Amino acid sequence: MTNVIKLQFIRDGAPQGAEYTYYAPVGADLKPGDEVAIEVKKGVITQVDVPVEEILKFGDKAKTIIGKMPEGKNAFPF
Repeated sequence: MTNVIKLQFIRDGAPQGAEYTYYAPVGADLKPGDEVAIEVKKGVITQVDVPVEEILKFGDKAKTIIGKMPEGKNAFPF
């Protein structure tokens, strides 16, 4: 199991556009369809257990999600 995920950004209330590869906090209980916080945006998990090689190509530009959004909440957890 890896801590690399893929997600789509939420625009106009729905996941849209390309998938982006992010690190997730180690031990995060994430599954496809979960909403997560990314900087000042929200995204929806599209894949988990992505091979680490897919994120290594981004080097030090690879980012980490902030965390899973609380169920039923539209606000960021911070």
